[in-house]
Amino acid sequence: MIAITLAAFFVRAGMIQLVGDATNFRVAEKNPRALIWEWGYEQAAISESVAQGDGFSDPFHKESGPTAWAAPAYPLLVAALLRATDGPNWQTALSLGLIQALSAALTCVFLFRLGRALHSESLGLLAAAAWALHPMAAYLPVALVWDSTFVALGLTWFLANLAEAGRQPDAATGAKLGARFGAVLLVNPAPLALAPLIVLYLGFGRSLAKAGGPLALFALTAAVVTAPWTIRNAVTLGSPNIRTNLGVEFFVGNNDGATGPFNGKLHPAYNADEFARYIELGEVAYSSDCRKRAVDWARANPAKFQRLTLERVQRFWVGPDPRAKVYLGMGNQHTRDWQGWIKYASHALAGLLGILGCLFWKSPVRGSAWIPRGTLLLFPAVYYLTHVFERYRFPIEPIVTLAAAALVLRVFRRGS
Repeated sequence: MIAITLAAFFVRAGMIQLVGDATNFRVAEKNPRALIWEWGYEQAAISESVAQGDGFSDPFHKESGPTAWAAPAYPLLVAALLRATDGPNWQTALSLGLIQALSAALTCVFLFRLGRALHSESLGLLAAAAWALHPMAAYLPVALVWDSTFVALGLTWFLANLAEAGRQPDAATGAKLGARFGAVLLVNPAPLALAPLIVLYLGFGRSLAKAGGPLALFALTAAVVTAPWTIRNAVTLGSPNIRTNLGVEFFVGNNDGATGPFNGKLHPAYNADEFARYIELGEVAYSSDCRKRAVDWARANPAKFQRLTLERVQRFWVGPDPRAKVYLGMGNQHTRDWQGWIKYASHALAGLLGILGCLFWKSPVRGSAWIPRGTLLLFPAVYYLTHVFERYRFPIEPIVTLAAAALVLRVFRRGS
């Protein structure tokens, strides 16, 4: 595993020179718009606010006040780097790229543990090796200033611990798992989509008396770990949610101009009228207002909403057509280059193999299929209803890789 992990790190570190956020920073330096925004958008804008002593605020690099547009862990990390390097500058970008490369490489360790717990050591090794060389898993961690890499690492870590705990953990183990899950949620609350899987995995086939204690302590410790942040949001913003932007993303993806991918024409970061509405209502009320507008639109346009949903399912698992133009924030376009074809082929092949691997999952470990199947079923659901970037699949890409490796291993063993 040491060799695989080191290989994964050096592959990703090498990618920084080609497509990494350090390279992107050089591009951003030439852009007349605000440097921090062009480099890292909301995550970087919040980080700069923290680094300058203005608190967790201003997600659009405009003076808009306190925010919970992002969970706290990643912006605080970037803020620490900004302070340490007197950034934003190239050293900030390079440092972050190396940290993300290391995080993506360490995912190999937990992917190995997960594969071993759910199937065999052979599957763990194959999945870790596939992750080390997976083109998209090498590209995205260093190409973007975003939390996706750390969500993938944290979720794989948590699922490995969940699988190793077995189907009937005691109360103490339930508490430990809850603490770990809470830590993941402070990076990004998207894994909350897996709550039904966790409940069924820990409680199925057990009496309420036996399952109730571990499940209750799981929920309690997760709530305790996230409490400082949720209390801050309740007091400062009027909502205990870990993030507050879901309604906005729903609206951005469901309107007359929506086509499936992100289009920022109605996003408050790009639309002056929407930003003014955001300021007038406040972040929480604005998100609720956006959700209502999106729901009203979906009810009035059911056929188009269904078509957009199917388009988003396709984009999540197969990826965008590499022949198509890429929509930028304001709906502008640029033509894809050779990287688009590599990304498309990698994304599509891994997605299709991952789905097949889940469907045909077979393991000597009883009940092992719950984790890969439940993860691939539940996690994407919210993105089917909002909009899809390639990075939205990245938190479960290690599980996609694991399922694909299981399929390859099964075919290989049948043929040998």
